[in-house]
Amino acid sequence: MGIAEETKVVKNMTFVPATEIKGSKVLTVKDEELGKIEEVMIDSEWGKIAYVVLACDCFLGMSCKLFAVPWGALKASRGAYILKVDKRVFEESEGLDDDVWTLTHNDLAKVYEQFKLPLYWEI
Repeated sequence: MGIAEETKVVKNMTFVPATEIKGSKVLTVKDEELGKIEEVMIDSEWGKIAYVVLACDCFLGMSCKLFAVPWGALKASRGAYILKVDKRVFEESEGLDDDVWTLTHNDLAKVYEQFKLPLYWEI
């Protein structure tokens, strides 16, 4: 079985290659585009996807911003990922920019709290 065939089999299951997640569009439930997934951040200690780095589209001529979004907050749909949040939340937030790459569990706890999700490392 070749790599392409293996990937096809995996796609039919609940497993998704990280390379397929990166670059995916993120939309609101109103089909408004928020941005794209820049990176998938894996917690190597717990063996779980901790969060994705969301690169938001530029708003009102401002530079693009980076945000941490818990993996559990995203739902796959129609070739994109849906995030149940109002677009204004990201327009009005500062973003994490370079800090998004070096989050600690304490930092990430605040992000999970914003999305009202349980901390995966405490379950």
